[in-house]
Formats: sequence, C-alpha cells, structure tokens
Amino acid sequence: MARPGGRDRFGPTVILSDGDVVFLPRKLQRSGLWHAVQGRALVCVHKEKVLDVVQRHHPARHCVMVDDKLRILAAVEAIWRERLTTVFVRLGHCALDPNTVAAQAAAHFSIEDIGELADLDLSSMLKQPAEQVCANQESR
Repeated sequence: MARPGGRDRFGPTVILSDGDVVFLPRKLQRSGLWHAVQGRALVCVHKEKVLDVVQRHHPARHCVMVDDKLRILAAVEAIWRERLTTVFVRLGHCALDPNTVAAQAAAHFSIEDIGELADLDLSSMLKQPAEQVCANQESR
C-alpha cells in the first residue's frame, strides 16, 4: 500500500484473506506469514465487504491487491476504482479454469506464480497510465 502523503513510499503489506475465520488465522501463523506481516492480517468471510475496515486500519491513497480470483479483484476494483492496482495470480482451480477467467474482467497484471511478486517494480506499476498497464498485461 502506498502511504498517504508519501512519495514513492510504500506502506506495510497487509494480508486480507477470506474463508474460515478460525482455520485461516492458524494457517497463517503456522506458515510464518502472520509473523512476516507483523500480525497485519485480516480474515473475513468476504473481502469485498470489509474494505471500509481495511481502509480504516490501513489507510492508503493507493493499494495493490493480489488474488487468484478475478471475481474478487473486479469487485474490489469496482469500489476502489483508480485507487487500486490488481494482480492476478494464475494458480489454483479458479485461476486455471478458462471459462471462469473469460467471464471476468482482466486484472492490471497477471503472474504465473506468487514468487513473481518479488520481481515486480511497484513504483513503475503505480505510475503507468491505465492503457499502458493493460498493454503490459496483454504482453505477458
């Protein structure tokens, strides 16, 4: 997340996960992710319904959301609009189903593996005009 008032400064990573609110926190703790984000993890039933909570606890002018479900990326983008850059991870059954993918709007960026996030230059991603972002996604 880009911090309010900061230029080219990024805020801390926040995990926003939907699903079982008992099982997922334990999974995040066992995997080491909870510790890696210093407890900045929100687990809810539906991500797109808690965006006000996310913004209240982790304010930002612009956010980058990474997900393997285009439906969720599109739902969040419909609310946060130009304040959001979406990254679609092509992993899992939803992300690999051509019918599911074809039925949703494209994300700004697509990656094949979550590890590719380490190689993305967030500064340039956030500065590109929307037309250029879409062209970059198409060339992947």
